[in-house]
Amino acid sequence: MDDHLSRQEQKRRKELSDQARATIVRTLPVEDADGSCVMAGYGGFYLQIAFSPLHPLMVFYLARGLDRPGTRKDRRLINDLNLKSVLGSHAINDEVGCYSYRVAHWLDTELTQTRFLEMLERCAEEAKRAYNQLAESHSFS
Repeated sequence: MDDHLSRQEQKRRKELSDQARATIVRTLPVEDADGSCVMAGYGGFYLQIAFSPLHPLMVFYLARGLDRPGTRKDRRLINDLNLKSVLGSHAINDEVGCYSYRVAHWLDTELTQTRFLEMLERCAEEAKRAYNQLAESHSFS
């Protein structure tokens, strides 16, 4: 297998990534952006969507602050969630004091607004479910 992509394939992949970014910027109230990602609020989470034109893919990061330090029980819950999660991965960052959910989506065709919103909502539902489990597990401690 050739490890080098043709210029035509590189261009096609960059176009897919650029088109996805443009669709997202038209769809969401973007708060900030740089050359590789866009940031916004969504469903009570901080949302960052990063783009990798070479692959091409986009990575969703949903994060929400925790009102307490993470516990051993939280880490076990996060581990269980990751063992069962099909879409992405869950984490607790004790240094920042937040829960985060991360998922990557390959861009193999142009991204429509409808498809983007479907992907985003599925990610947000998974993140909300996990965040609520963290909150509930702490309230019963």
